[in-house]
Amino acid sequence: MKQNLIMLTIIIIGAVLAIGLLTGCKFIKPLDGPGMEREVPDSLQSETPDSVITEIEGEPSGEDEAGGLAPYQQIATDIDSLPPSAEKVDSHFQYAVYINKESLGDEASGTEGVYTVWLVDERWGKAVMACRTNPTTPAQWEQMKGDNPDAIDVPLHLIASASEAWLAPGDVSKVIVQGCPDGRNVWTYIIDPYQHSVKQLPSTEGVVDRDWEKKEITVASYGYDDNGRYSFKRVYSLDGKFLRRTGEIERE
Repeated sequence: MKQNLIMLTIIIIGAVLAIGLLTGCKFIKPLDGPGMEREVPDSLQSETPDSVITEIEGEPSGEDEAGGLAPYQQIATDIDSLPPSAEKVDSHFQYAVYINKESLGDEASGTEGVYTVWLVDERWGKAVMACRTNPTTPAQWEQMKGDNPDAIDVPLHLIASASEAWLAPGDVSKVIVQGCPDGRNVWTYIIDPYQHSVKQLPSTEGVVDRDWEKKEITVASYGYDDNGRYSFKRVYSLDGKFLRRTGEIERE
């Protein structure tokens, strides 16, 4: 009788432990880190066809209003199908950004080359083209006047330059790109390739810091006063909203 009671006790304890292990797995926190909080779109997380091309609604075909050829399609593909010359420029966990220089441009006219930027999930081997630049894009500075303006919306096919690129801090489904298409000012953009949206930040000197914990971008710009040229910094959210100024004014 005593032996049966002991065996029954052991079986009950074993069953309780087994149930605890099975149910407890649901509460184990997966490996993550800054930038992993937002659920990444299915197009990167799950299996997708070898090559998918989706039209961007409302974009013109042929020539755009700036007079250059518009990249009117968003391309999703396998990482092995990226151009051989594409270079990885930033990464966070399995997510990465690649840049490919499609053309060299024209030094005589000062026209910059064309770049493509790719957002890649290296774990699944999938890539989506974030943008293809249009060096003939007109400047938008008049729309970004003011002491502390927000970013402005621009069409996906009117990104002037992307010689540099990073993952957005705290949201790996967005990409920050920038370049200097006019030989003087750095043009900076936040791209969400899944929403087909682009924000151009009111910055002339580009990104100086990315805060992964706060999901913020710090950019610099220059100005002039009676004492000459100076630089100052502004902080923006990933939605392009002005948050605050930071740091001291710096003079050359």
